[in-house]
Amino acid sequence: MSVKIKDIKTKVIKEDDGFYSIACSALGVYSTGKNLQDAKKNYLKALELHLSVLKEKATEAIAI
Repeated sequence: MSVKIKDIKTKVIKEDDGFYSIACSALGVYSTGKNLQDAKKNYLKALELHLSVLKEKATEAIAI
């Protein structure tokens, strides 16, 4: 399976309770926040963590 960067979409959702959710199903990264700014901050932290784990696993896979 190959994924092109342009195929990765992030969705911002305003919930009924006023909170915000941000979701990127293609990467499996999700976050919430009491406002849009918090949701974005939480999403960026989640994305950084997710990508660091992927990098670590990919590095281990090619280690000799």
